[in-house]
Amino acid sequence: MNDTLRLVFWELTARCNLACRHCRAAAQIAAMPDELSTAEIVRTAQAIRAAGDPILVLTGGEPLAHPDFFEIAGACVPLFTRVAVATNGTLVDDATAARLAAAGIRRASVSVDGATPASHDAFRGVRGSFQAAWRGFDALRRAGLGVQVNVTVTRRNTAEIAPLLQLALDHGADAFHVFVLVPVGCGAELAAAERLPPERTEELLRWLCGRALELRGRVHVKATCAPQYYRLLHETARARGHAPGGPRTGPEAMTRGCLAGSAVCFVSRTGEVQPCGYLPLSAGNVRARPFAEIWREAPLFQSLRNPAALRGKCHACGYRVLCGGCRARAYAAESDALAADPDCAYAPA
Repeated sequence: MNDTLRLVFWELTARCNLACRHCRAAAQIAAMPDELSTAEIVRTAQAIRAAGDPILVLTGGEPLAHPDFFEIAGACVPLFTRVAVATNGTLVDDATAARLAAAGIRRASVSVDGATPASHDAFRGVRGSFQAAWRGFDALRRAGLGVQVNVTVTRRNTAEIAPLLQLALDHGADAFHVFVLVPVGCGAELAAAERLPPERTEELLRWLCGRALELRGRVHVKATCAPQYYRLLHETARARGHAPGGPRTGPEAMTRGCLAGSAVCFVSRTGEVQPCGYLPLSAGNVRARPFAEIWREAPLFQSLRNPAALRGKCHACGYRVLCGGCRARAYAAESDALAADPDCAYAPA
């Protein structure tokens, strides 16, 4: 089983200046008890580097709300080839963007969940956050960072995905990533009312596949937390006479669907190492065990690296290696990370 570590999402803090309805982290104004200290964060960064050279994404909460963010970034950048930051954009001005560039941050993602101030601000819980997010986005572009737009899609904003993509193009985004809502954190409370049904998700993902192929080379379009997207991307590419998939190397490399625990992991603000931020199972804590040992040996990760261990229709599916099903949704529905993905509409033969 391959255990090459490609991507680490690191939740530096629970602090955040917004109150998003779908927040995975249930973020808040102040730091939560038992968050890793800055010294522990630096030691953990060194431990992660001992396990590989993944893309390191500093996230939160709002990572820029951490009082020592730039000290942390300064410690991480020399260790890793690529360090990125995932932000809501509202705390970024030209001076902050310049500091990020000077620190060596290569890329930033800015979360925008509505195509208008009314829809975005209602989702994010703070009036003015739409305009502030785009001001931050434009400042990051001026500072020379690669910038992507992240969108969490629910029933309420499905119709706004197309105009949001156009906004991203108008602002010169390098990438446009659509996250399908996962029912964890605050998102669990939204699940019944705002989660897309499987058939509607499939319809949206097929549209996104088409746009990804049309815009290839101009902007990187993809779905996240929707592993069936990779099945649909292959099907759509073949139907249009394109080569299936996308780039084979680089940060936009085409891989496969759910990579939780096999190529991707999440480090929580208290040091728990999880398969992803939406799958609340710990493989170990960096305060107790070396990160590399957790990554390579934890039974949880070992099981997630074996497609044959999947259960239900995911086990029977011919796309189980390419897709893998969302392990977080399986766990939310069945308390079993290896169960079938309840939000997949595909019926294997």
